[in-house]
Order: sequence, then structure tokens, then C-alpha cells
Amino acid sequence: MGGYASQKVFLLWYIYCIIIKRLHLPMQKIIINNFGAIKYAEIEVKKILVLIGEQASGKSTIAKLIYFFKTIQEDLFSQIYRDKQNQSLDINSDILSPIQQKFYNFFGPTNNLPDFEITFYYSFNENKFLKLSNDENKKMKISPIDTFIDEKFTILASDIKFRLRQEYLNINKNRNIQPLPLIKEEEKIKYAQQLYDLLNDLFQNKQRDLLFIIAGRSATVAYPSLFENLKQNILIDNYERSSKTLDEILLEKFIEKFVRVKDIFKKFRNFEGLIESYSGNDIKEKLYQVKNKIDKILKGEYRIDDLGEKILFNKETEEYIYLSNTSSGQQESIRILQDIFLNILDNSKTLRILEEPEAHLFPVAQKQLIELLALMVNHNNNNQLIITTHSPYVLTVFNNLLFANRVVEKNPSTESEVAQIIPQDSWLSAKDFSAYSLGNQSVSEDTNYCEPIFNQEKGTIQQNYLDTVSEILGGDFQALYSIHAKTFKRK
Repeated sequence: MGGYASQKVFLLWYIYCIIIKRLHLPMQKIIINNFGAIKYAEIEVKKILVLIGEQASGKSTIAKLIYFFKTIQEDLFSQIYRDKQNQSLDINSDILSPIQQKFYNFFGPTNNLPDFEITFYYSFNENKFLKLSNDENKKMKISPIDTFIDEKFTILASDIKFRLRQEYLNINKNRNIQPLPLIKEEEKIKYAQQLYDLLNDLFQNKQRDLLFIIAGRSATVAYPSLFENLKQNILIDNYERSSKTLDEILLEKFIEKFVRVKDIFKKFRNFEGLIESYSGNDIKEKLYQVKNKIDKILKGEYRIDDLGEKILFNKETEEYIYLSNTSSGQQESIRILQDIFLNILDNSKTLRILEEPEAHLFPVAQKQLIELLALMVNHNNNNQLIITTHSPYVLTVFNNLLFANRVVEKNPSTESEVAQIIPQDSWLSAKDFSAYSLGNQSVSEDTNYCEPIFNQEKGTIQQNYLDTVSEILGGDFQALYSIHAKTFKRK
């Protein structure tokens, strides 16, 4: 009986630990005070975050700040791994300086900025955050570095640095000292992975592929010769990174990514070639579903060969048009569609920050694209999607994906019926979603600059934000109709 009781206690304890762990999943948040167009914004950065607002309302600035904080660990990895000067972790040179330099590269020197404060919580539940501000001398202040970088991290990072530097310790003025053996290449890889994992734990991050997908991405398709020139500049790296604007830095990373993507597709010629080369039959059906939706958005099949990228619009006659001559909507969406497909194929752990996914797309195509993005996010628990948009249609599609999930949660017997309307792989859970409206001049005089517009209890986006533009246009029509009606009365 005692053994059974012990097993029961252990089981209860195990269940309790699972529940606590789920309750304490890292919840991220960014708080911005007086930065650019943003006077104050407090935003939960969930699995999916949607930012909607008028032009110049600060959407891109917020998205870029999130990208900045989420990619700091890349800069710290590069600094610590390549450092030849210090045998142990140096907070100033290994942590503070890379963050300051990254901010300077992204947003310019702080001496030109008003007093600001930006806080990013890597885990709000554990109060793990970095705060950036400028001090009384307009220099960047990073806090609380003493609690963010704990003793355990310092010890482990110092040990990795020492081992990576073994080959450089051979150079010593005292020739009587026995030199240390050179570190082997496989050991370098092992220590690099240890450092990578250590930084992932520090920043509460498991994502391995982080990309900011820029607005105006069609330029790399519409002007293939310009694309090649930009690619060569990036490969040669013939001008200093510090002289580049943030948009140039993001454009470079975008081009670097899609040089590799084009090479992958060129090897297999099209989406179908990639699917058939993939041995996992368990995912083939899903990939073909993705391909079919991509074909609908592109109004044809994507192909690539030595002559370039094409859209085949008539399979029977093999008629095609070069991608550089297609519509702006096809050009804007193709890179996003390729990325979605490869992320599902590779089961990547990704962060995607996407500006204006709706650009130049008809509302039906916007619906299909958002459903594909939702499918990609759902494909891996660690995937994350941040969208900036001007389109109420995008909000409406997300609203339907959320409501589909809610309908089935409330009534499980409706699952197959709902799935016939919206594919189940694209349903979204309310706990994973956040949305904010910025600016809000056209919504109401009583609203703040940054307003949460997702109702967690109802699991839907607030209706007034979906209908604002329609209400304005409808109001104009009613006013015009009233004037029109008066003219008949006068007669």
C-alpha cells in the first residue's frame, strides 16, 4: 500500500510540475517610451503578433526593435567565439559593446535622440529583461546587466572562450613554456554549439532561423540585374557595415537568404521537385496542399532553370512568363511563399517578421497567404510570426482562423464541419495571438496611441477595428445620399 501511495504522490508531483511549466512558458513583452513616432507602447510578443495602423504610425519601428532584441544573441555569439584578446568573459567587450554597436548600426547614435527607454522582456514571468536608455550624457545605458548575465553564464562562457583560444596561447615570449596543443576542428564545432546553446538559454530562445522580410521585396524580382549587383556587393562586402542604413542591413540579410533559396529551387526546378525528393511520406500530403495554395496565389506554377524564374500559366501548352514580367502581387509574394514552403519542409524553428504581406494582393489571395502563414507557425511549437499591415482584410482572416478554433473548442462535434470551411492546420489558439492598433486617429478620439484589439475572453478581434474603414466609407455614402435625396425634394 505504501508503494502505491508513493507512486501516487510522485504522479501528482509530476503532473503539478508539468502544469507549472506550462503556466510559466516565457511570455515576451516590449515597452517603448519616447522613441521615434512612439510616445508609449506596451506590447505582448506572442507566437503571432499583428500590428495594424496608418502609415507613419510606428509599426515598422516596433517590428525592427523586436528584431533587434531577438537577434542580439547572434552578435554576442560572434564576439565571444572570435575574441582573441581575452581568455575569460569580459562584460564590456563581449556583452555591452556588441549591443551598443548593434543599436548604433540599426538606429544611429544616441546623442541625436531624445531621452528614451526601451525594455524587452525575454521572459516576463521570470522578470528577465534588458532595458536600453540614454544617460545624462546621451550615451547608451544597458541595464540590469548584473542580473541578466549571471555567474553561471559567466563561468561557462569563460571556459568555452579559454578552450577556443588554446591555439592562440601557443604564442608566448617565454619559449621554455610548453605550448598547449592546437584545438581540433571538431572540438571547435563542439564548443561553438555549447556557446550557441548557452546563449539560447540566456535569451530564452530556441529559434534557429530569424529573418526580417522587408517591404518592397519585389525589387529583387523585378530587376534581376540589380539583384545580381546587390548580391555581388554583399559577397564582396566592399563598404563598412556602420555606413549602412537599417533598411540596407535588412535588405542584405534578405538577399543573402534568398540567394540560397533560389539555389535550392534551381537544383530541384520547382516545388514538386522538392516534394518528390523528400523521403518523408508523412509530410508529402501537407506539402502538396501548400503547393496547391501557392499555385492559386501565383495564378500558375513556379519554375526555375538556367534562363531564370518563371510562372507556368498553361500546363497543356507549356506557356509561361518570366517572373520579372509578372504582376507586382506575384513578385511581392513569391519569396514569402518559398520561405513558408521550405520552413515546413525542413521543420525549421523560425522567427519571421513580415512587413505588409498583403502588398499588391487581391483580398482572396490575402486570405490564402495568411492561412499559409498560420499553417507555417503551427507546424513547429517554436515558430513565431510578427506582421505589420495596413489591411483590415488581414485582420479579418486572422479573426476567422481564431474563431474556427474557438467554435471547435466550445463544441468538439463541429470539428469536421469547421475543417471543411477552414483547414485545421491553420486554426489559431487565442493564447498564442496578440494584436495592436497604432495611431488610432481615425478610430476614436478616446483611444490611446497603442491599443490592444484582441479580446482574449471572446477569442476574437474587436469588431470596431475590423469595421472602421467600412464605417467611414459608409458614413460618407450616407452623407452624400442625404444630399442627393434633398435635390429630389427641391424639385
